[in-house]
Amino acid sequence: MRPRGFTLLEVLVALAIFAVVAASVLAASARSLQGAARLEDKTLAMWVADNRLTELQLAENPPANGRADGATDFAGRRWQWRSLIEATSEPEMRRVTLWVAADGRGDVEERALVRLVGFVGRQP
Repeated sequence: MRPRGFTLLEVLVALAIFAVVAASVLAASARSLQGAARLEDKTLAMWVADNRLTELQLAENPPANGRADGATDFAGRRWQWRSLIEATSEPEMRRVTLWVAADGRGDVEERALVRLVGFVGRQP
């Protein structure tokens, strides 16, 4: 009668298979978490840009042409924004381009998570 149980070789092969599967699952989980974090950053940055554009649209006086830089706190984090306001073919309308990046060093346009383009001004 043969003794019951697994040989050392069988146990090592099973552990090796388990290790490969576990490593694959952990790598997939890490990628998923990184993707979710990046999506959260982009969503919050878009809300910051949308809020800034809305502020410009609701301003009593239309904004002047040119660049402006600023920072705001939103969702417990600090965000940097840059706006570029340009004239359009309609004298009462301005084109606004907004870039938003997480607080940090360097050019906002280069680090921007989102770029939003909109218009401000009075319609005839």
